[in-house]
Amino acid sequence: MATKRAALIYNPKSGRHSGPGQLPKLLSVLETAGFDTEPRPTPAPGAATAMVRELVAGTGVDAVFGLGGDGTLREVAAGLLGTEVPLGILPAGTANVLAIALGLPGTSMKAATAMASCEVGTFDVGMAEDQPFLMMASGGVDAAVMARPNPWLKKNLGKVGIALSGLGHLGSYRFPEMTLRFGGRTETVGFFSICNIPLFGGPFRLAPDADWHDDELDLVLFRGRTRLATLGLATSVALGSHLRRRDVEVHRVKEVEILGPLPHGLQVDGDVLPLEPPIRVRLAKRRLHVLMPPDRVRRSEQRGGLTVAAGVGG
Repeated sequence: MATKRAALIYNPKSGRHSGPGQLPKLLSVLETAGFDTEPRPTPAPGAATAMVRELVAGTGVDAVFGLGGDGTLREVAAGLLGTEVPLGILPAGTANVLAIALGLPGTSMKAATAMASCEVGTFDVGMAEDQPFLMMASGGVDAAVMARPNPWLKKNLGKVGIALSGLGHLGSYRFPEMTLRFGGRTETVGFFSICNIPLFGGPFRLAPDADWHDDELDLVLFRGRTRLATLGLATSVALGSHLRRRDVEVHRVKEVEILGPLPHGLQVDGDVLPLEPPIRVRLAKRRLHVLMPPDRVRRSEQRGGLTVAAGVGG
């Protein structure tokens, strides 16, 4: 197997477990998988995108691995969008939703081992104005939770801690009416999620038919605006029965315009962005290259769709 040159971008503070603390072993596993990898820690939130762009432009790497949570992976992907350099996903966050969706192992070490058999596939990328996302863009109580998380609960209890933090926020949440425009219609809702993958918050299939290679986004609307209705939605999502609720709708869309208000910002792949409405959400014109299991690559090839070319989609 020919050795490929790669870079590893990692967030030293991501997740409950010290993935970067096992860095020498992780690099050794990647070397066995065929990648001569240089580690590069991110100095601050938001720095990964510029780091990746500089790497790709200046050093000619064959792959860039992202070690961290879904937010770190989004930043790395933003730097790779429009290039032919693939993203390698090494999950080390709290939820690791993207890795789950792609059928990758849930730990960084096992995912690194799996890279030996992964192939390069393509992946739709959503755009909220000029901000790319891989999983979803949403507004409502989830944005309020992610905007003011409880660090202790998240670090020590993981996804359970995030859920407990959500319950705490629900007591003071005021349920703003948010207006969206899509497909020639305007709707006002209490929660929405524009999904590129089926999963939300871990293994929960919020948008069961969402596909990251079908050239469309799935828009989930929830009309409830009370604490009881919101708790009911959360329970039904966990049980997989939410699409039978009268206050839930799902639409296949090419574009959504968020008219607002968004008092807590827009939740994008686990990060809350202070974007001001109106916000245009659509797919990028080019796809991202991603290292993924061969069966996921076959699915992508069967569906066809957009092609990847140089330049950032917008």
